[in-house]
Amino acid sequence: MSSNKLALIRYKTIDQCLKQRHRKWTLEDLMEKVSDALYELEGITSGVSKRTIQGDIQLMRSNKLGYNAPIVVKNRKFYAYEDPAYSISNSPLSHMDMEKMKEALDVLKHLNGFSFFEEMSDMIIRLEDKILVNESNKPNIVQMEGNKLLRGLEWINQIYQAIKNQIPLLIKYKSFKSQTATEQIYYPYLLKEYRNRWFLMTYTKNGNTLITLALDRILEIE
Repeated sequence: MSSNKLALIRYKTIDQCLKQRHRKWTLEDLMEKVSDALYELEGITSGVSKRTIQGDIQLMRSNKLGYNAPIVVKNRKFYAYEDPAYSISNSPLSHMDMEKMKEALDVLKHLNGFSFFEEMSDMIIRLEDKILVNESNKPNIVQMEGNKLLRGLEWINQIYQAIKNQIPLLIKYKSFKSQTATEQIYYPYLLKEYRNRWFLMTYTKNGNTLITLALDRILEIE
């Protein structure tokens, strides 16, 4: 189990407790709630130590996670949020989070070149607007293969849906070596990108042999 995932469960549980202003929370109370959450969500029966919870609280208070949680101790015993409206779920993204979001945005923008991801265009634009408003110009540090001018990309969405729903396709195909096109029923199996070209791995209707069709050689699909 990822230690980061377990830590996040602990932070969220502590946060949920401290948001509840109707009761007072001791360190032992927080330990009990966190142990219950770890058991319920991950089946961990060993519980959690006092030292771990104390460390979590210190991290939540700090800027290391971007939380800066206003956790105070009252009467040297009870933990609470000094600001009753505070929650870590309302915290702004940290600089590290922002960098990761921008890297993910680069990947989404690359995928957006294909028809299957057209419905994501508005979301990507909104996301880019949110995280790049005050961003200075920086060179790309990740470069992915992508060429919207390549032939055959218009078939990706249709083929994807056929694979997903197990629908056979009538494909009109003209290979590089052939002088004429052929029309045949295929059972699509896998879409694969290789060296900046897209290919369909498929079975023919009357055979068990897996063959490969280049999308840029497909003329029609029904």
